[in-house]
Amino acid sequence: MVAVIADDLTGAAELAGIGLSFGLTVELAMSVNPQSTAELIVIATDARSVSESEAVQEMSEVSATLRTMKPQLIFKKTDSVLRGYVIAEAKAQLDVLDLEKALIVPANPALGRMLIDGHYYVQGQLIHQTHFSTDPEFPIIESDVLKRLSVNDVPLTVQPSTTASLQPGIVIGEAGTQGDLKIWAGRIDEQTLPGGGAGFFEAVLGTRYVPKRIPSPEIILGNRKFYVCGTAFGRSVELVKKAAVAKNGVSYMPKNLLNSVDQEAAELANWVERIVACFERHDAVIIAIESNTSGQAIQLRSVMAKAVKQVLDQVSVDELIIEGGSTASAVLREIGVTQLAPTHELATGVVRSAAIDHEPLYITMKPGSYRWPTDLWSF
Repeated sequence: MVAVIADDLTGAAELAGIGLSFGLTVELAMSVNPQSTAELIVIATDARSVSESEAVQEMSEVSATLRTMKPQLIFKKTDSVLRGYVIAEAKAQLDVLDLEKALIVPANPALGRMLIDGHYYVQGQLIHQTHFSTDPEFPIIESDVLKRLSVNDVPLTVQPSTTASLQPGIVIGEAGTQGDLKIWAGRIDEQTLPGGGAGFFEAVLGTRYVPKRIPSPEIILGNRKFYVCGTAFGRSVELVKKAAVAKNGVSYMPKNLLNSVDQEAAELANWVERIVACFERHDAVIIAIESNTSGQAIQLRSVMAKAVKQVLDQVSVDELIIEGGSTASAVLREIGVTQLAPTHELATGVVRSAAIDHEPLYITMKPGSYRWPTDLWSF
């Protein structure tokens, strides 16, 4: 059995999808089930949406529980551009798992995300010159990974794949090609905690399993679809705007809902009523947050999740489609979904799952910075 600990839900789903491509039985859950018989267990924490101390505690607890199950390998899924509390979490996990070093390879060259000569690039641009510089929770203003992540009491190095040996402590592995990922995957030993992005995880699985590339069962999406768009990435924001202009079923979170604590319940009920009315006219409805909406990210997610719960209490939905890992986590907690059975990898990082104990609902999740598959977004 291979275990993955992810720092957000869409990242967890992405790795679950890779497991499907290897023909593995996959379980995706928000907590560890010691009785699981799956070949790949993916645990989705909410570490990127809480404080550093809370993230470290959650990662430590999940790591300790998984260790008792004696997996062949524990993989730490990080954000591909290293948002979050990667170093603090990895240090704590090394202590809990009694390991000497961590090898974190975040880059994913197949998606144009590369770490070369210590600097991170996205589609050929230094990362601090891209939309990641305006991330609402972890803005990236430095492309030099060592400068950005260095912590005084943690031995941290950035090394190329040609390096002779891994330094003790935490190593961030450079990668500009798929070949680099494979080289790093071959460097893992029993004293190493591997971690990083989806590309590296696929390379690591490739050292243990042969991809079966079994054709996924034919995908017939349910008729009634509910899109929950919680990302601030410009490309996705523009797609929602276009759908709204075309008079498709789009309902934005009302700004006054965030400005009136005393009236939140009433304002939320009014918004939910409008969303339900959209379903009377459209089979596919989108809810989103306008780009100029003020408010803390955690407040926006909480309101969005409450709205989804109240809509689902009134409308029978076949497909719940969520964009953004933190949003997905908040929504699933609110509606009480704790375990998913991944069924289809619709595109890189976009995975459709059956919601256990909430049949016949299917939930599809997509990272905010990834593109929509054309057959999933057809507005």
